[in-house]
This record gives sequence, C-alpha cells and structure tokens, in this order.
Amino acid sequence: MSEKPAPQLGRVLHGINNIFTVRVEDKSYLCRLKGKRLSSGDRRYNALAPGDEVYCELDATQSTGMITEAAPRRNAFVRWNPKRNAPQTIAANLDLVLVLASVDTPPFRPRFLDAVLVAAEHAGISAGVVLNKFDLGPDEEVLERMAVYASLGYQVFGCSAVAGKGVSEILEASRDLAVLLVGQSGVGKSTLLNALVPEAEAKIGDLSAKYNRGRHTTRFAAAFDHPEAGLIIDSPGVREFNLQLFEAGELSYAFPEMREPATRCRFSTCTHSHEPGCEVRAALDNGLIHPDRYESYLRLLDRSCI
Repeated sequence: MSEKPAPQLGRVLHGINNIFTVRVEDKSYLCRLKGKRLSSGDRRYNALAPGDEVYCELDATQSTGMITEAAPRRNAFVRWNPKRNAPQTIAANLDLVLVLASVDTPPFRPRFLDAVLVAAEHAGISAGVVLNKFDLGPDEEVLERMAVYASLGYQVFGCSAVAGKGVSEILEASRDLAVLLVGQSGVGKSTLLNALVPEAEAKIGDLSAKYNRGRHTTRFAAAFDHPEAGLIIDSPGVREFNLQLFEAGELSYAFPEMREPATRCRFSTCTHSHEPGCEVRAALDNGLIHPDRYESYLRLLDRSCI
C-alpha cells in the first residue's frame, strides 16, 4: 500500500460557507475543513481568512482538498462584528493595510480612517491612506488631514481609480507585499482593485458562479495575485469600522503622536481625557497633536475601551 502524501502548505485566497480557495504553489484548490475544529497554534475555531497559511491534503485530479491544519499567523487584521458580537479577522499575514477615503460621495470621514489605522497599529501592520476621486478637488481641510497622516509616518496616496491616475504609485508601494484594501462603501475600492489587478473582475464573476452568488458587491474578503505587486486583498465595504475592545491604556499607543507624551503622564493609568498632569493634553495644547486626531481618540476611547 502506497503511503499517503504529506499535507502541503498553501495560502487561503477566499472562503464562502466553509469552502476555501487555497493556492498551493501555482495552482488553486477548492478545500473544505477536515473535521469541525481546525488545529492551529492559537486554537482559533474555524477562523480562516485571506492570507492564512494552511496545510492541505490535496486531490490534484479533482483540484480539491481538505484543510487539516492552520499555520501560526504572523499577524491578523481584526474588526469587531456587532452582529455576531465577536471579533472578525478580515485578513492575515499582511505587510500593509491601505485605507481608502474619497474626496466626495461619500464625503471624507477621518473618524473611519483613524479607526482603521488604530486597528493596523494594534496588529503591528504598516498602514497607508489612499485619497480616491482626487480629480474632484480636495479642499484645504482634507489636504491638511492628509499632511498630518504623512507627518505621522503613514504612506499617503492621491489617486483617481476611474482615470487610472496615481495607481502606478500604489502598485510600486505594494511590490512583493501582502496588501489589504479597506474602505467604506462607495469610496471606489472595487474600482481601485480592478485598476490594480485588471483580471480581478473576471475572477470575481467566476467566484460568484461557483458559489451561486449574485453580482459581486464585495460581500467577502478575497485575495488576488499581481505579477508586479504581491497579494492584493479586497475587503467588504462597511459603513462603520468597529474596533475590538482595548484596555484603556492601550489605545493611546495606537496613536503614534501620543506614545511618547503618554509615558510622561503623572498617572500610569491616565486616559488623557481629564486627569491632571496629562502630557498628552499638554502636547495637544502646544500644537503637537492635531485636534481632530485627538477627537478621534476620545470617541474611540468611549466606544472601544474597557
């Protein structure tokens, strides 16, 4: 009797209804979980996301397989899912998170951007901000906010995905990286994806047919290879980005401009909202922290901390 082939390591591209498309070397397989519980280093329960590395028993003749084990994650980008009252991993093993905003329709919303950037900081993932629909002409307030992000070390891009302007710069920044696109519904994220990976639209149509889904409206996260860039992961558009719960002291460390002054506060438990001897508020008064960023911090403190 011949020995059973050893499981092979692959990367999850997307999954619907516990059926996952896994790329092993240069071929894709439709894979199911082997058993109800997946063996993984952090004991997560059936929590696979695009970018996850998994071990699979493959049937090359049918292009199918069984996922036997998940490899440990290097990182995970997580949001809080209020409908399920639980954290939801959007993607794993990332090098860069790009959060999209638009000049108009929908309007520029810095609260959303700051929440996504905080989630990336908390996960230890580099991040950038893409201002789409740049051809509509951003006002001075929007440009000022983008300059603040750049001063904090975030990569900043202006583009018009419809016209293809600014796309090459994003591609260059994505070279050989696993990149996640995050944005509100309507900011042009799918348009940018198709500008970055032209074949993505055809592949999404094929996915919809395989899984008996309607026309693609980014209902699930999906990863696409790019020959020049690395892995581009599209995520569902959302109205709000809810953070998983933080300890109150953790949140300020996800704001780069607050980290150093927070270490000098009079009280180690300072929330930087009202306490005496707060060096974060002193930095705010001295113009070292942008007032609107501080407003984002206060709102997240109220909504996302325990």
